[in-house]
Amino acid sequence: MTDWLSKLNDQQRKAATHVEGPLFVVAGAGTGKTRTLTTRVAYLIEQAGISPESILAVTFTNKAAREMKERIIDMAGPHAVKTWIYTFHAFGVQVLREFIDRLNQGYKKNFNIIDEDDAKAIIRDLIKSQNLDNKQYKVNDIRNKISDYKYFKEDKFDDYHERNIYQLYQKNLVENNLLDFDDLQVLTHELLLTDEVTRTYYQNKFQYILVDEFQDTDHIQYEIIKLLGMKHRNVFVVGDPDQSIYGFRGADYNNANKFMKDFGNQVVLDLNYRSTTHILSYANRLIKRNQNRPFEKDLKSNLGDGIEPVIWSAQSDFNEANMVANEIKRLVSDYHYNYEDIAILYRNNALSRTFEDTMMKHNIPYVMYGGISFYQRKEIKDVLAYIRVLLNPNLDFYFKRIINVPKRAIGPTSVQKLEAKAKELKISMFEAIDHIDFSGKAKDALHEFKSLILEMSDKLNYMESLEEIVMYVAYHSGYIAMLEEEKDDISEDRIDNIKELKSVFVQGEQFYEGNFVERLQQLLDQIALYSDLDKADDRNAIKLSTFHQVKGLEFKVVFMTVMEDEIFPSPLSTFDPKDLEEERRIAYVGVTRAKERLYLTRSESRLLYGNWMNPSPSRFLKEMRPVQEVFTSRKFESSPTQKNTTFLNAGDKVNHIVFGEGIVVGVEDGIATIAFKMPHGIKKLLENHPSIKKI
Repeated sequence: MTDWLSKLNDQQRKAATHVEGPLFVVAGAGTGKTRTLTTRVAYLIEQAGISPESILAVTFTNKAAREMKERIIDMAGPHAVKTWIYTFHAFGVQVLREFIDRLNQGYKKNFNIIDEDDAKAIIRDLIKSQNLDNKQYKVNDIRNKISDYKYFKEDKFDDYHERNIYQLYQKNLVENNLLDFDDLQVLTHELLLTDEVTRTYYQNKFQYILVDEFQDTDHIQYEIIKLLGMKHRNVFVVGDPDQSIYGFRGADYNNANKFMKDFGNQVVLDLNYRSTTHILSYANRLIKRNQNRPFEKDLKSNLGDGIEPVIWSAQSDFNEANMVANEIKRLVSDYHYNYEDIAILYRNNALSRTFEDTMMKHNIPYVMYGGISFYQRKEIKDVLAYIRVLLNPNLDFYFKRIINVPKRAIGPTSVQKLEAKAKELKISMFEAIDHIDFSGKAKDALHEFKSLILEMSDKLNYMESLEEIVMYVAYHSGYIAMLEEEKDDISEDRIDNIKELKSVFVQGEQFYEGNFVERLQQLLDQIALYSDLDKADDRNAIKLSTFHQVKGLEFKVVFMTVMEDEIFPSPLSTFDPKDLEEERRIAYVGVTRAKERLYLTRSESRLLYGNWMNPSPSRFLKEMRPVQEVFTSRKFESSPTQKNTTFLNAGDKVNHIVFGEGIVVGVEDGIATIAFKMPHGIKKLLENHPSIKKI
């Protein structure tokens, strides 16, 4: 038996050595699903003699795909690099690069991919060009309706104008040879469904298909897998329906039942290597309340009983946050946990504010998952737009973004005239520069800009390494000079971000093949598919996050906060049993992130969306611990630091943004009495007000 097979338990080994026929690996949280899947690929290559090029493995994030490939190569050797391992979107790119012209919809194989911000920018311009009221016709609303129409064929457009914007939007994409994220999967599905040449090619190519995180697949993704796998039927999916929490993104909970009907056969992984028995008992009791479970299982731990989870109540949301902060400091000082071992989880981002403010006041380092993505920052999008234009100057969408960045005396009126001329002559805006019929500074600036693009584009012919291009573009375009002239902290950060972009291109040399332009195009495709969680965060800091953002991650210590009805479960979910079951699965995901310690916290009063509320404890608390009454606040366990849940204490020196320095006289029920210097005197203020900082 190979060394990597000997590391598996019996059920994992049964799944990993399965060769012929379909299999659903029902893999509970922390049961080693990724190891099982990667070992199965290595087994197919090493033991069964299957060609790596005939194996397709798909997952949901670039990080997961990258790690999967590294593990497989480590087990099966360098030739395993030819295994097709992609995200669903990246696989779509590969298919469309080869066959998109067979759809006869006007697209060419050298299409570019736009992200959500770019898609919304097009819609915003269309609303303006159609002289529509942007208060009535909202960009996000129309973008969602376009996505629903493409993906689900659901016509939710309110009127003629919205439907017309969709038609103009799609026309804009085709004319500029652009695809949005929906297209990457919708058009791939359409090709496989309607074009026998494409379908036959990929059915013959891929004898073995593997899918990670199957519970997160939507109806289009399932149909793609089904179309690819129906010939050989060697479809191997790994997932846990109990962790299906992306219904709002279109994930289809019924895909598990569809698979069992279309393919059948299952193996259950229920031995958990992450959490202790006490933590898993909470998870098992909770998820058993769901009636609609395709597979029933109880997770078992091989780590012993561990520490019993605790349930805490606080008088207010501010006290809850301070209670958590004090416990974090105790865990770090007394039990030698690192900050990075700890996560604070909540149901939605609106609940993060109090915790973020409190961590800052306590000088506890933190990072927030779900903040602005590196690739969404203006300076990054600008530099990438320059690079795309250097590859193809006829891309009007990117051309318009950079035509006056940095400012070069080309105003909106000149851009509109140039765009009109391009449409009149049915050429690109770049080509239309030679046909403009206005004079003055704008004309000179346009010709200078065209010369600059041609000069920089020519330079690409002499480049060999991807790392050369970022700083060349940033400096030669004048972008760095523009930022340096601003001379502030923000511009310095933006320069640092551009330098960090160079790191991405340096790393790209390791992953892409072909000549310089081919490697560059592959890297740009990959960047278009990045998400927040693909970025590593090595800082020693606690994580503030929604439950959704940490799915797939684990932490030694987890605080599940704001465990209150009307918040978690969300109020709308209580009207539909299916929605309530998804809320329960979200809570289940939260519990199963914890390795050693689990805290469940709530408050008796909360300021949310500008209103005070007095929420009841979440019903999920009662479901997790039915033997103890948790609906009465005095029955809650007390934190060992409960008496120190306030931020201020008598004698503390503070600074107020208006009243200046003062001394705390006393604190009662969240109200601080503070003596300020004259003429302000004694003031009673909310202890948690952001205007107060402890000195």
